[in-house]
Amino acid sequence: MASDHDLLIAKLDAFTRKYYKDQLLRGALYSVGLLVLAYLLAAGLEYVGRFGTGVRTVLFYGYLLAATAVLARFVAWPLVKLFRLGPVISHAEAARIIGAHFGEVKDKLLNTLQLKDQAAHDPRHRDLIEASIAQRSRELGPIPFANAIDLRRNTRYLRFALPPLMVLLLLLVAAPSFITGPTQRLIRHGSTFAPEAPFRFVVRNPALEVPEQQDFELEVAVEGAVLPQQVDVLVDGRAIPLVKDGVGRFRHRFRNVGSDTPFQLTAEGFTSDDFMLTVVPDPAVLDVVLTVEPPAYLGLPREALRTAGDATVPAGSRLTWSIGTRSAQQLDMAFADSTYRLSPTGDDRFAASRRVLQPLTYRMLPRHGERGPANAPDHRIEVVPDLHPTIAVEERVDSAALKRRYFRGTIGDDHGFTRLQFAYRFITGGDSVPADRREGVQDLSVDRRQVRQEFLHAWDLIDLPLQPGDKVEYWFEVWDNDGVNGAKRTRSATLVFEAPTLEALAQQRAEQSEAIAQDLKQGIKEAQDLQRELERMRRDLLDKKQPDWQDQQRMQKLLDRQKQLERNIERSTEQLRQQQQQQQEFRQVDERVLEKQQRLQELFEDVLSEEMKELYRQMQEMLDKLDKEKLLDKMDEMKMSQEDIEKELDRSLELFKQMEVEQRAEDIAEQLEKLADEQEKLAEDTKAGDQPQDELQQRQDSLNKAFEDIREQVDELEKKNQELEKPLDLPDTAPSEEQIQQQQQQSSEQLEKKQNQKAGQSQQNAADQMKQMAFQMKSGMQSGQQQQQEEDMDALRQLLENIVELSFDQERVMDGLKATGVRDPRFLELGREQRELRGSAKVIEDSLFALSKRVPQIQGTVNREMNAVNGHMDQALEHVGEARANERHKPMAADDQQRAMTALNNLALLLDEALQQMQQQMQSQMPGNGQCNKPGGTGSGQGKKPSMAKMKAQQEAMQKQLDAMRKAMEEGKKKGEKPGQQNPGGKMPGMSQQLAQLAAQQAAIRKEMQRMAQELNKDGSGAGNGLNKLAEQMERQEKDIVNKNITPETLRRQQDIMTRLLEAEKAERERELDQKRTSNEGRDRPAEDPARFFDYQQRKAREAELLRTVPAGLKPYYRDRVNDYFGTFDTP
Repeated sequence: MASDHDLLIAKLDAFTRKYYKDQLLRGALYSVGLLVLAYLLAAGLEYVGRFGTGVRTVLFYGYLLAATAVLARFVAWPLVKLFRLGPVISHAEAARIIGAHFGEVKDKLLNTLQLKDQAAHDPRHRDLIEASIAQRSRELGPIPFANAIDLRRNTRYLRFALPPLMVLLLLLVAAPSFITGPTQRLIRHGSTFAPEAPFRFVVRNPALEVPEQQDFELEVAVEGAVLPQQVDVLVDGRAIPLVKDGVGRFRHRFRNVGSDTPFQLTAEGFTSDDFMLTVVPDPAVLDVVLTVEPPAYLGLPREALRTAGDATVPAGSRLTWSIGTRSAQQLDMAFADSTYRLSPTGDDRFAASRRVLQPLTYRMLPRHGERGPANAPDHRIEVVPDLHPTIAVEERVDSAALKRRYFRGTIGDDHGFTRLQFAYRFITGGDSVPADRREGVQDLSVDRRQVRQEFLHAWDLIDLPLQPGDKVEYWFEVWDNDGVNGAKRTRSATLVFEAPTLEALAQQRAEQSEAIAQDLKQGIKEAQDLQRELERMRRDLLDKKQPDWQDQQRMQKLLDRQKQLERNIERSTEQLRQQQQQQQEFRQVDERVLEKQQRLQELFEDVLSEEMKELYRQMQEMLDKLDKEKLLDKMDEMKMSQEDIEKELDRSLELFKQMEVEQRAEDIAEQLEKLADEQEKLAEDTKAGDQPQDELQQRQDSLNKAFEDIREQVDELEKKNQELEKPLDLPDTAPSEEQIQQQQQQSSEQLEKKQNQKAGQSQQNAADQMKQMAFQMKSGMQSGQQQQQEEDMDALRQLLENIVELSFDQERVMDGLKATGVRDPRFLELGREQRELRGSAKVIEDSLFALSKRVPQIQGTVNREMNAVNGHMDQALEHVGEARANERHKPMAADDQQRAMTALNNLALLLDEALQQMQQQMQSQMPGNGQCNKPGGTGSGQGKKPSMAKMKAQQEAMQKQLDAMRKAMEEGKKKGEKPGQQNPGGKMPGMSQQLAQLAAQQAAIRKEMQRMAQELNKDGSGAGNGLNKLAEQMERQEKDIVNKNITPETLRRQQDIMTRLLEAEKAERERELDQKRTSNEGRDRPAEDPARFFDYQQRKAREAELLRTVPAGLKPYYRDRVNDYFGTFDTP
């Protein structure tokens, strides 16, 4: 803790600081007064004396010395003491000043300080002295020593400072020239000042600045009491008179000022101060280096362009400007929407960077201070956008597979591609297609860098389980490689594939069938005409020694007609192939029907055998030789071939008509099932009552009209059936038709009366009866076909036996003829027997030809072999008749008999093969949907097994039949009828027979299910155990149907069977995902390489164009051959 003496010393130090502050304040007042007074004195002397430079220099520096001395004495000295930078007053002196101010202190403070010094020199009495010092310090402690200095007393010194300041301010206000003029001259003491003129020069220009190399208009005004008449400007010592521009107004133009120009104004001997016309450099852009960095995805190098500012660059490029300037302090770039100030990089260059997506217009604005170009030119950055890719696609349809599409396309882009896709989606339909396949995409290979390229693609719609009426749209999409805005997509034109509906398919097939039938009828007529013409020509040649030129031309016309007949037959064959292919493409065709179509196709193709074609070629070659005997022989052969052609055409026509009747019946049944579903759906909607009454009425009217169309088709079917030589046994559906029409009419009337519940019931009854009618047609066709097939097999067996017997008889006659002499009476008997054998052969021929019109398994060779039998027998008879006159004919007769016997043996072998095929077909019948030769079965000459999906469809059809029968049986019980009785109203004729057929069909499906289960369990995996359980349920169902015990339990079991079949179908689809069921060779054929396909098409077109230039003067035969060749190109 500090002692009282130390506190006393601290108070003395504070007093010392205040003491010097008082001196500093007083010195400042003295300094202000003295300096202002000296300034007024110097300015007054200069104002009065206007001294020269020497005196002004003495006054200037004298004033500076005086000011320095005053400030040093009165300001600097106390300031130094205040900060103790030198010696200050001692404590003793401070004590005296304090003692003089405070009366109670007097010498006490000084004595205390002295005692402190004494204590340091007198150690013996230190304690006593210190005690005295402490006592005195305590007594002096309360006294404020600093109050001995009163700073307010310095206000009395203001009398030295304020008067000079007041005089200065007064002069500045009242007579500023007394102060400003002398002050300026004293400060610029080294300059010479002319005497003031009675006027003054005023430069009116706001600034003495001029852009480099531009003119400057100097404007001068003269103000004062006296105005001069002429003013000159002094430039580089030359006086140039100014142009007077009014009273006291003058002007002068400095031209092309290139550097700073000093000048003065002079008039009447008075000269102004110096002026300086400053040249402001004109800022300008000297050069532009534009660095273009294209987007990375373009793969273009970075490029530096020396340009005035314009350029064309790819979109997304980053531009870097390096702009060289002259005299530019700053540089702005003005765009349409904004202005940017560029950063300087040194060496009068400025830099900017920007990424460009759109075209730019900009200006470069260099500035120097406020100077800049008045009209800077516009510069343009053109941006080359990344355009959308382009795509063009050409589609071709494979004539051998209508669902197979070939595409050739061209894609283009300015930079490249990232992706090419083929896509499709179902517009309508697709109910049978899994949800994940109703739309899809397929990536195609594409060269990412090639900007224009072709692509090829093949698409087979057979991979999609299309149903009639389904519509699929498909297209291609291509993406470019735009790395700035993102890949842009372009879509090709959308193509549409529309599968024809069942009605359209039926109508189209009917039209095609009519055309084929007409062609066949015309072919038969033409063959008959050719036979007659050949016979006439043969008789004419027999009367001539040698054929002449007219005979040659006549024969050429015959050959031309034969060639035309051949083309017509080939055209009919192709039409049949296309018809069958189209039907198989767009609907599921039963295997038995496929086999019959295939055999009919083969018959069409075999109408003209290779032997016949070779015969016509030989006839063409013989025309130039005109050998009568050979020509007659060939004409005989031609006549026989024409007979064969006529027979084969007649047979083909009959088989074709028969198949047409069967397929039309099948079509009608399918349309009835479809119409029944629609009628049933309408019944549900009608009962629900959630649709407008008008809409329900319109839907019912539409269904009524559809059924009327079906009735018309049934009538047409009956007419077509009656046109057959042996009509098929078609079921009588007239009662069902009347009942359905009655129910539909009743529902329409009830809808008009808004009796929706009754109308819904009538509609349901109509739907059930439609299903029953469809089942009736199918089952009736089954029974008729089964019966017909059995009859045909019996007839074929009988024919085979007759032929074998005829062969043995022919052998016996031949052996007897060889052993009997021509003069022997038995020889005549053998001739008679040979004639009887010829009659038997005629009977066999007629029976065989009639049977071949019903049995397609009988090959066309059979009839030709039969013709050979007849021919050789006829020849044998002629030789036997001439043998008595000329014995050389006897061995010739034996030879013809041997040939006839050989032909009979060949014929027997062919018929036996046909019989075996028919037996195989009977044995390989499988469960069907009513389109087979046996109830519950479907014929398949190829032994193919049904799929789970098909068996599910068959079981579903059975479920509908059971529902309908259940309702009909309940109605029969209400009326007191027994199950199976004929309903008087005609609702369900022959119920017992139908139940038997259903039971047989259920048994066939069960057996096939057991077979499939056995195959699946061959590997020991037990995969078929579930199918065995399903077969057990089917067996119980079969018993209920046989016992006519159709109960709700039966229907529930049927529903359970359907559920299990759905699961089995899904499992089968997973096992055989890639196995597609196909029907003919064209569909089995894998898709051809698109490149080869289009190359082949182009090659054909080029060859056709070349061949069309052949000489027009060809002979008719060769001309026809060329036209035939062209026809193959024109066929789609």
